[in-house]
Amino acid sequence: MATDQRQADPNRTLELLWDVQPAPTRGPKPALSVRQIVDAGIAIADAEGVAAVSMRRVADELGYTTMSLYRYVPSKTDLLELMVEHASEVPEAPDGLTGWREKLRWWATRTVDVYRHRRWALDVPLNSPPMGPNQIKRMEQALEALDETGLSGGEMLGILVALSGYVRGHAQLASTLADVEARTGTPQAAWDQAYGRMLTTFVNPAEHPTLARIVTQDGFASYAEPDDEWLGDDFAFGLELVLDGIERYLERRMSPE
Repeated sequence: MATDQRQADPNRTLELLWDVQPAPTRGPKPALSVRQIVDAGIAIADAEGVAAVSMRRVADELGYTTMSLYRYVPSKTDLLELMVEHASEVPEAPDGLTGWREKLRWWATRTVDVYRHRRWALDVPLNSPPMGPNQIKRMEQALEALDETGLSGGEMLGILVALSGYVRGHAQLASTLADVEARTGTPQAAWDQAYGRMLTTFVNPAEHPTLARIVTQDGFASYAEPDDEWLGDDFAFGLELVLDGIERYLERRMSPE
């Protein structure tokens, strides 16, 4: 609806995320809180997905008018930003983690787990780099893991972007696959069977020599039924490749000319 398309003010969004917005000096005493509104939005998204979230729907759930919500949360963009922020609480890193590699492995695993439990967060567009307290805490954890390496700030940020891209991309794929049956009306097993038929029927050595050889050698066997689409062998394998790349970069970066 048009009322959900109000222009967002990034500085106002920032103040809402960090809870430093000034208290209203005029009008009646606030009957709601920003957190109540955000929690209502999260509950809707948890149950029905982020597409079901609108200012009107949240207002209805709370028993208020849509216009009354704008006194607390100026736009739907702000609401979605706040929902992602409050749904992304970050645990403290456990004691005993040693070295940047072990710390980043924990960080990546915990980040995927956040997406697993709040899949709708993947459907909220990214309007800026992380700005909220929880997101900045997660950012700090990853950078702290790298701080012992001697890399520059720019290099650490570049590594964080690359690692975050892998984690989010994997989570996006896992979430999409988890919705196959709901989206198509057909179980994922049937789609897997059709894919297997394609590999054995249409892939041929003349046009696809490398792929055909892998199929013949049962190279797809380990990917047929992943033990855990979110944090299973596929995720661990890809994560180790990323960490290996970081380690190789560190070796090159720190080796004498």
